[in-house]
Amino acid sequence: MARRSKKKKDSRIKRMASVLAAYPDRLAGFIFRRPAIGRAGTLTAMSLVALLLFMGLFYVWTRMKLVQIGYEIASLEKKNNALKNRKRELLLEIASLQSPGQLEKQARKKLNLVFPTIGKVVHVP
Repeated sequence: MARRSKKKKDSRIKRMASVLAAYPDRLAGFIFRRPAIGRAGTLTAMSLVALLLFMGLFYVWTRMKLVQIGYEIASLEKKNNALKNRKRELLLEIASLQSPGQLEKQARKKLNLVFPTIGKVVHVP
């Protein structure tokens, strides 16, 4: 009994294959017709595909540029912050070097200067 059903299936499959080979535009009772497009239709389709491809590439290129510019901005902001910190440090150093107490301390230490006595001071008119 199993052989009979297998033979039936095989014969059905062969019949279906022959029908599909004879009518390639039919499938399960539906008729699929290919539209007849000429040279203009092909050219239009190729142009549309080329346009879509160009638009996709342009979109990717702009996104890559956007990311690249973002990285450049971040790098420049980092340098800007470092320069601002350096400026702050230099301003503090200038302020400390200009203070009278610090100047006197430096003069006594490095140059061995002392305050003159009252007799050694000469007033210039």
